[in-house]
Amino acid sequence: MKPQYFSFSTTKIFTLFLLVTIFHLPPISGIQNDQQYTKCGVLFNCGKLTRIDYPFYGGDRPDECGYPGLKLACENGTTTTIQMNNLKYRVLELNPKTQLLKISRNDFSQTLCPQELKNTTLDSQLFEYANGYVNLTFLYGCPDLDFPVPYRFDCPVKGTAERNGYVEFGTRFSGVCRENVVVPVSYKSFVDFKDLKAVVGEGFEVRFKVESGACGECRRSGGRCGYDVAADQFVCFCPDQSAAAESRTCGGGEVAGAGNYHPRASTVAPLASGIHALN
Repeated sequence: MKPQYFSFSTTKIFTLFLLVTIFHLPPISGIQNDQQYTKCGVLFNCGKLTRIDYPFYGGDRPDECGYPGLKLACENGTTTTIQMNNLKYRVLELNPKTQLLKISRNDFSQTLCPQELKNTTLDSQLFEYANGYVNLTFLYGCPDLDFPVPYRFDCPVKGTAERNGYVEFGTRFSGVCRENVVVPVSYKSFVDFKDLKAVVGEGFEVRFKVESGACGECRRSGGRCGYDVAADQFVCFCPDQSAAAESRTCGGGEVAGAGNYHPRASTVAPLASGIHALN
């Protein structure tokens, strides 16, 4: 009987091929993190707002590229919006350096009689009101009043035949009216009052309270800022990244271009969540 040289050689070659293939495959985590690094290089652009980076996400920027609660949307290619406590706001201005957003309520953009009457509320752990705003209280379903009021409008309210609506300065709740909604407006626009819709449409400023130091360190080291939703913490995506480590920077803290990068990711504990109603 002849020796089975062909079978033995084929087995050795196949085994060698498997070993070479396995040892040369990139780790799955490295592929995933490298994709996140690439995706987070895409900036948000919509109308006048352009080149918007972390902590915001939305559009072509996936969730892991921004801080939870700071998702932007682009409507009709011109209008940027953001959701806050189930209310949609138009983003009129965004200044990353001062961390200021100028927003206006979308439901009041066309009418003083929105379908749902909701108070203005913010997540107090994520936003705070900036200086220079005043509150207006919109009163709905009111009877005819015997004294003059600053502004009157007509609005049907479900559950009552009264259609009178009034606006008062500050936060005031009338016992004779069925509903009330508090809307902040810019003090400057209120002083230069001409049209109530225009005043509300000019919006007010809020400051987003996201710690920016970690992201600054990440960028200076050549990384891109993101957020690990599963771990609920900040993460720095690095080029050729294959694992996560307790660091805010790529390359062991070296500035981009100053040396070789060591695969790593950063972790920074997030802020707690909470709800705050305007009063």
